[in-house]
Amino acid sequence: MTPCEITPYQIAGLCKHFGLCGGCDSQDLPYAEQLKNKEARITELFSRFKIKEIMSIIPSPEICHYRNKMEYAVGVWDGIKVVGLRQKNRFYRVVGLDECRIFNKDLPRIFGIFSDWITANNIEPYHNSKGTGFLKYLALRHSKYYDDLMAIVVVRSGLMDISALVNEFRKFKKIRSIYLCVNDSLSDVAAAGDIKLIYGDERIRERINGIDYSIGPESFFQTNSLACGSLYAAIKEEAKGMSGSALDVCCGLGGITLQVADIFSDMTGVDISGCSIEDASINAKLNNINNVNFVCRDAELYIPELAASGGIKRFSTIILDPPRAGLSKKTRPAVRDSGVKNIIYVSCSPKNLAEDLKVLTEAYDIEKLIPVDMFPHTRHAEVIAILKSNKV
Repeated sequence: MTPCEITPYQIAGLCKHFGLCGGCDSQDLPYAEQLKNKEARITELFSRFKIKEIMSIIPSPEICHYRNKMEYAVGVWDGIKVVGLRQKNRFYRVVGLDECRIFNKDLPRIFGIFSDWITANNIEPYHNSKGTGFLKYLALRHSKYYDDLMAIVVVRSGLMDISALVNEFRKFKKIRSIYLCVNDSLSDVAAAGDIKLIYGDERIRERINGIDYSIGPESFFQTNSLACGSLYAAIKEEAKGMSGSALDVCCGLGGITLQVADIFSDMTGVDISGCSIEDASINAKLNNINNVNFVCRDAELYIPELAASGGIKRFSTIILDPPRAGLSKKTRPAVRDSGVKNIIYVSCSPKNLAEDLKVLTEAYDIEKLIPVDMFPHTRHAEVIAILKSNKV
């Protein structure tokens, strides 16, 4: 197997696939300029709001090999079987990679093993539009602190024997877990379906600011572990001025909850995903944190119910970390009318945060915005918004 054609950017010393691969869109800009551009976009986006302070963007501690999770597609390019990422603006084309500047440095070795197995066994890549073939993705997770890897081989029904690949992967000692995921869905979701552990540990472990997180194949976790440490540290610094009980909405595996649990008397984490709630409970026990409680509920139902019953008034702080789409139409007014003194809103979509703030600022003042660069070489940025009730 060979990679797709080399782009002209190789001359500039960048990733040789930049410009063709859709993984990065601004790797050709100096990092300082990337940060400046992100700050400018955030300032412009929130210019309609009265904000007491917009902080300088917190940079990512690392700008190469920073991601802890990637899903690499398998495809055919000009008759050659390749492993890599989707072509920019051409979803059904897979750009074969022999390097990836945003993931683990060991990727060439992993791809070598994977590619040799495909070739030796004449494995047919899955074709999205035609619905033919069997091999869909190689999903990888990497613990930055412990330097362990998890491999998830995603296939369509019919390709069930990956023992030869497992035998080769086992020779690479950093690979601690190997899963087989049978995904017959027509939608392009990688590691979803029937997931079975084939070899090794069920989970790998990551450490952020002294807190350990046990991560499974379906766990949601911030994709930049080192920048996640900066994000969590900024949240904790702001939370130090708060006290009492806190409600963590869309808590995931307890990422933020466990970081700030020592500040609040007690915390309740809520998430719609049963897998996430199970992860959060495991992680609380792992770190001997006993003042947290996790509830598996849809926030769209849970928050209005809690507000209607008056139960939400026992909380001094609400932490919001919703999916990219932001808060639902039912959750927004329930939070706005909650009477809770403090809101810490963490958003991976500043545009949708701005939409939510149109409603929340009817009852809250924006004390501070803190941008964090979680995604070097892309246009994306995370934003922390600190809100204080103006009804007190």
